[in-house]
Amino acid sequence: MVSAILMAGYNNKRAVKKYSRIVAENYGETFIETGYKPLREFKTIKNGKEESKPLIQYTLEKLLFCESIDDIVIVGHKMLLEQRLGDYIRQFKKPCKIVSQNSKIPPNVIERFNIIQKKVKRNSIAGNLIKGYGQSNAFRKRQHALFVAADSPLTTEEFIEHFLDAVKHFRGSAAIILPTVIIHGHRDKLGRLPVRLLNDTSHQLSNATDDYGRQGFRLSSLIFLNPHLFNINTVNTAYSLRKQLNPRAQIRLFRITRSLGYPNVYSKYFLRKNLSIKEVESITSKFFEGQVKLIPMIGEEATYDYDGTDFEYLMIKEMLNSVSDG
Repeated sequence: MVSAILMAGYNNKRAVKKYSRIVAENYGETFIETGYKPLREFKTIKNGKEESKPLIQYTLEKLLFCESIDDIVIVGHKMLLEQRLGDYIRQFKKPCKIVSQNSKIPPNVIERFNIIQKKVKRNSIAGNLIKGYGQSNAFRKRQHALFVAADSPLTTEEFIEHFLDAVKHFRGSAAIILPTVIIHGHRDKLGRLPVRLLNDTSHQLSNATDDYGRQGFRLSSLIFLNPHLFNINTVNTAYSLRKQLNPRAQIRLFRITRSLGYPNVYSKYFLRKNLSIKEVESITSKFFEGQVKLIPMIGEEATYDYDGTDFEYLMIKEMLNSVSDG
């Protein structure tokens, strides 16, 4: 059985304003979120009747019904989550607790993971991750836990179960395991470009490749990890690079890979176009100071996260309605 940590954090108003500006300047889209994004209501039609649920509930209900999940910890705005979801959660016997994003990282957690508090602020992504883990059964057992983003409502229970079955082969050696979802088109349904890599793993999902033998991949809403096996102080840097939407993030990323002993990553990806999945595993393993494993999987819907733009809201709402109709 596995512990699940549902990540439902939020940014302050200054960070939201900055992110909104980046989205507008780089993508020409309108950022519409002004409140607490995990509780953004999505209305769908199910069996001829209108149904409204907050964004986070789509994921939470799958974790509550998933037989492989033993306990759930939600990290976010505790008061608002309890007000909106408290009655729903209490319908289930499965242990599910809510941890405030603004609470301090417990001293025993800081000591166990050698946390440098300047690098792991309590309300940062790494702070939320480690606080949630510290309240789980996995922490007491020193085991891996499943971390799930609260903003990907199309992730299915079947995808979660398939991933948890796949990680059984690697949890003894890998610190961080991620599903790397194949994207068959030039862009996905939200218009986003996939990362193109050579698939040199044993998980061969398709014969379709580009002219360089590469396939397109995107990360999903899931990650399986054990903080005992890597350096938690590296997480915020990695996350900021993933979430920044401007070209300068690419330059910063390749400067980091050069410092790690991989000076040719920029050339391999953009010029020679022969960067492989196993090479990405090697680079990220060195950065996190723990073994990283990428598992190619099918399930494009698990990559669709709602970042807060009007286009994403309309598209995801349409896809949710399509699922309801099916």
